[in-house]
Amino acid sequence: MALYIVLLLLLVLVLLTGLALVYPASVGELTVWSAGAACAAALLASWVMMSGVESRPPASLGLCLSVRGAQDSVRGFLLGFVVVSAVLVAMALAGWLHLSGSTPTEGPVLGSVLYVTVLLTLAALFEEVAVRGYAFQLVARARGPAVAVGSTALVFAGLHGANPGVGWVAIGNTLLAGILLGILYWRTLSLWWITGAHLAWNWTMGVGAGLPVSGLDVGAPLVGVTANGPSLLTGGDYGPEAGLLLTLATLVGIIWTIRTPRLSRDPAVVALSPLIDGAGRRI
Repeated sequence: MALYIVLLLLLVLVLLTGLALVYPASVGELTVWSAGAACAAALLASWVMMSGVESRPPASLGLCLSVRGAQDSVRGFLLGFVVVSAVLVAMALAGWLHLSGSTPTEGPVLGSVLYVTVLLTLAALFEEVAVRGYAFQLVARARGPAVAVGSTALVFAGLHGANPGVGWVAIGNTLLAGILLGILYWRTLSLWWITGAHLAWNWTMGVGAGLPVSGLDVGAPLVGVTANGPSLLTGGDYGPEAGLLLTLATLVGIIWTIRTPRLSRDPAVVALSPLIDGAGRRI
């Protein structure tokens, strides 16, 4: 684990430094290029550890390029979309959401939406590969799935600890989201599933509704809305992730993920002998 962490951080540093030399404007900015560099670092670190240390194909982490992988991405996206949309619908029914009139009507709107979508996709893939790929399987093999789910969820929440306006409810919701994604990964062994869910979570809030995502304004909203309800429920300036409505929705999602018979492990991944091959599938 120590080797993986050092390798991951080193590769991120090297690739971002190289990007800064080629594209100085990217320094300190979250762009498609910087997110792509971080994503490449996570994939490369995982490839080195799986191929060089574990003597297993990197695709056994759940990144098989197949029809099943594409289907898992869509299923994951639908899950994330449903969880966040349930919160938005509840806010709208309570009269806490209003059209802001800030939706762009001029300029390359489609291009902006596409750019932000690609950015969010790369960011989600980086976090899932880095946190819930090799690291998750390593911990699950050594300490069991509950420890793997809990520890990776803590790391996931910690990564958002410095976001603007973050508070305890926001950290708690991010921890719950990490638990949801961890259980989902354990049951499916598909990084496509959880990347799709992660992407939909952020995209629905930031692009679909134009609300802050973890305290950040991602821009390019399809429908610009503002929230004016109680901050404890709606999240206020941080976005829905700091509200108790999302806490409830995420808990429902966790229960569904644990109990539903609709989730299964990708046979193609199982055939590649992942690190947790043969381990029990229930938490």
